[in-house]
Amino acid sequence: MFRTKRAPRRSRPAAVAAVAVAAALLPAASATATTPGAPVSAPAAHPAQAQERPASERPTLYARDHDGELWQYEGTGYSYTPFKPRRQIGGGWDAYADITSLNGTTADGKGDVVAVDKTGMMFFYKGSGDLSQPFEPRIQIGLGWDRYTRIAGASDTNHDGKNDLVARDRNGVLWFYAGTGEPTEPFRPPVKVGGGWNAYKNVVTYSDGVLARDFDGVLWAYKATGSPSSEEPFYPRVRVSDGWGSYHDITGVRDVDGDNLADMVARGPGGRQLLLHQGERSQGMVIPEERSELVGGGWQIYSKLF
Repeated sequence: MFRTKRAPRRSRPAAVAAVAVAAALLPAASATATTPGAPVSAPAAHPAQAQERPASERPTLYARDHDGELWQYEGTGYSYTPFKPRRQIGGGWDAYADITSLNGTTADGKGDVVAVDKTGMMFFYKGSGDLSQPFEPRIQIGLGWDRYTRIAGASDTNHDGKNDLVARDRNGVLWFYAGTGEPTEPFRPPVKVGGGWNAYKNVVTYSDGVLARDFDGVLWAYKATGSPSSEEPFYPRVRVSDGWGSYHDITGVRDVDGDNLADMVARGPGGRQLLLHQGERSQGMVIPEERSELVGGGWQIYSKLF
């Protein structure tokens, strides 16, 4: 059963950007080439940019299109121009039914990803440290993951220095997989957390825990406990606010704007517009702000963001 902690009521998420991005972000297969019809951002005036933040402090966002091509958006370090032109990583990603980063990905090519194909086989992609080829060759983990309807990276939930995973089965039971740090066998045996998770439309990686959006459009935040006990990976859920039901999907990303807080991107109705919700501290945890900034349009060409 859920344990609920209620945060102060906040206004509905804004569909209009408070700050638009600086120049047209014409996604490209390389840093210079552009692709007609791909997502673009809305141009706007902005302050002069300071020296670029180190790559290890900037996030990346990955997007899979409907043809199975994977595209990479390198973070700039600024909320008003959050991503550089896209780069093409490779094809064949339509083989996967679900994909998640374990703890976000960064502009220095770091960050691990797991993916489950349509037969239920899981694969592990270790971050390479090379942004142009961000993942090492995939490693086959094992079958049986099709019993889960959703997987989500849970960062280092138990604070042992290794990234963890949660998975929701068809009965709505959430299972916790503690990380091992070994790419060939990345998780320990699962531990049952509890039931009722079919109440959520989305469960996504965020900060040091997960975000969950229910079918009524209410957003909930689960902060990691840091407990070595895998049976209690999260504190009681915190109600962020309602009004999030209009979004096509939500995706947690690492710190976009340099304030050391995790952020979130969301696609509007039909997946057309991408909006950025910066993180803020509330109730002793990091949650997405209600205020959103428009990144750009055309994002309906993608079937999955992570």
